[in-house]
Amino acid sequence: MKKNYLFLLLLSLITTFSFAQKEGDLITLKAYCKVLSVENIRGNDSITNNFLEPYIKFLVNNISADTIALKALNFDDGEKASIYSQDKAKIYNNKIYYISKSEFDKSATIIEKKERLSVGLLTLPFKARPQDDFSFDTEFNLSTTLNWNARSIYDAHINLQIGAGIGSVNLNASNAAGITDLKAQDVACLNLFSGVMIEYKKVQAGLYIGVDQINNQSQYRWNHNGKIWFGFGIGFNVFSISLGKEKENN
Repeated sequence: MKKNYLFLLLLSLITTFSFAQKEGDLITLKAYCKVLSVENIRGNDSITNNFLEPYIKFLVNNISADTIALKALNFDDGEKASIYSQDKAKIYNNKIYYISKSEFDKSATIIEKKERLSVGLLTLPFKARPQDDFSFDTEFNLSTTLNWNARSIYDAHINLQIGAGIGSVNLNASNAAGITDLKAQDVACLNLFSGVMIEYKKVQAGLYIGVDQINNQSQYRWNHNGKIWFGFGIGFNVFSISLGKEKENN
């Protein structure tokens, strides 16, 4: 019996420490939550809300037994900011809101922080070459990309990318002047490209433009060496490099 109690206690502790929100977490609320009190950090703005709105990004500032203190990421309040952003800035900027922990537990969702700069891997299932009426290549390739997160809207992210990698192309008598009918072969090539990738949760897809370079071009005389191709890509991030913490609500 004691072993069962110990097992349940251990399971409870693991669950608590694994899934409970922590100070510093970035969250949004799925529903309106009643405000218990407000602390003005600068002490010079009396505009507040009676309820915290859903889909606004908050940092968990403090956790107690009964309440949670939340600090919204700053809204842009500059001269060029939208009226919406300026209005929200008056309500949320430089304030800490306290809400019931029970309401918070029911409504809070952790946001995965998206780094602005990251490095990833990319494979291009096919390339279209406009020189031959958009003929298609489907040879193996794997490239490294440098990704810049240009815009994020909820779970969707638009990434600008540049990259380089190694692939292979099939050279034969129809696409290389230096190859005879009986000597078709696969030759390694260097890929250089740029493009735009849209990422939604764990799904990534992008459109690219680039060029391929092979060795011994003087021997093979490949028709597409250094010429533009268009491609569709699928990829995944392998690690990220942060340029700084997220500072503003969208």
